[in-house]
Amino acid sequence: MGFSATTFKSNLSKAGGGARPALYKVGINYSQGSSFTLTSDESILVKAAALPATNIAPLAVNYAGRAYKWQGFRTYDLWNVTVINDESFSIRNKMMEWMRYLGGELDGDRGGLYGDPSNSSGGTWFDGEATVTQLGTDGTPKQTYKLYNLWPTELGEIAVDWSSDALEEYTIGFCYDYWSEGTGSNTQGSTSAPPNY
Repeated sequence: MGFSATTFKSNLSKAGGGARPALYKVGINYSQGSSFTLTSDESILVKAAALPATNIAPLAVNYAGRAYKWQGFRTYDLWNVTVINDESFSIRNKMMEWMRYLGGELDGDRGGLYGDPSNSSGGTWFDGEATVTQLGTDGTPKQTYKLYNLWPTELGEIAVDWSSDALEEYTIGFCYDYWSEGTGSNTQGSTSAPPNY
C-alpha cells in the first residue's frame, strides 16, 4: 500500500488529532492534610511534569553455560516536575518544610516537631499522592495516572543571573512506590482514586 496523506490525516483525526503534551493538569497531595498539598493556584505553576514510567529489570539465570533472562523486580524512576517560582516561594517553601518532616531539622535533630512520627502535628506517615491527567483538545480528562506513597527527594537549585529577565524555575524530584492509571476524570487535588483504578 502506497503512502497517502489523506489516509494519514483521516486516521489521525479519528484519534482526536493526537494527544498534546501541553494539555495536562497535576495535583500533589500530602497524606496528613493540606500542609504540603498544592492549591489550585499553585498547581498552575507546575510548568512541566511527566506521565510516569516503569521498568521490569531482567534477572539473569545461568544454565548450561548460557545466561537466560527472567523477569525481575518492577522498579519506578524518580518523578520530576518543573515549577515556575512565584515571589512568595509558596511551593518551594512547602517542599522544604515537607523535606524537614522527612529528614529532621537542619541541625540533624530528629526530636520535637520534625522527624518524630509520634508528634501529633506530623502524623505517622510523611508521604502523599500525586495525579497527572492528560486532557483532550476539548478540555476533558482522557487518562489519569496516580502515584502512591510519594515524597520529595530532590529540590533543585534556582539560578540567579543579572543578565537574565526570564522567570525563575526549578525542579522537584519525587520518590514513589507505584502508580495506577485509569481513563476519564479524577478531581484535581483529591487523594481518592476513581473506580477504574
